[in-house]
Amino acid sequence: MQKIAVGSDLAGFELAKNKLYEIVDRKTVLFLSGGRTPAPLYKKWAREKIIKPGAVAMVDERWGEPYHKNSNEKMLKDTGFLDYLHSINTPFYSMLKDWKNREKSAEEYEELVIYLLKWFPKSIAVLGLGADGHIASLVPGSDKLIEKNQKFVEEFDDFPADTKERITLTFNALSQMDQIYLLVFGNDKKKGLKLFLSEGEMQEVPSRFLKIPPVSDRTLLITDQKI
Repeated sequence: MQKIAVGSDLAGFELAKNKLYEIVDRKTVLFLSGGRTPAPLYKKWAREKIIKPGAVAMVDERWGEPYHKNSNEKMLKDTGFLDYLHSINTPFYSMLKDWKNREKSAEEYEELVIYLLKWFPKSIAVLGLGADGHIASLVPGSDKLIEKNQKFVEEFDDFPADTKERITLTFNALSQMDQIYLLVFGNDKKKGLKLFLSEGEMQEVPSRFLKIPPVSDRTLLITDQKI
């Protein structure tokens, strides 16, 4: 795994932005995480109007109506990035298309993910890191999200947060990515980063999956913390 430490979150966003500008093209499908960390990156993309992916989809989502107030896709829309994608005719694929049935939506999204990974020659995921070391909605101790799970998408209703219903890419799906960018910025991420970099079981700290070959060879950690 490649690790790059920068002096500030602003420097980290600039670095990630420029690296992605170099490699993302119309033959690329981008899988994006929500949350506070990557939002400034998406705002830069929307404002500068340089990046031109072939398609964009979500890494994980809080279940509910399309664009509900806590959804990752609403965050993405609020950055202006979805409007930009529309302006360049790049499709955005939502996990909340059929929000009345979580299980059915997960099954349909899995079919879509498999199709996107086969159709596009290049796939890139942008991830954040939770304080407990989780990535996407892959949390410690979940028996549905073990490494040997062959599904590409899972759904569940016991996420340890206020919004408990989730849909997420699995370890298997993330292992198909050609490149993974892990963005870790802010003092509130110190604990999660320490857990991630420490040795131990993946079930205790799901992000440790990114340190396992061959996924580690495709993962770039960019952080403003000391490593």
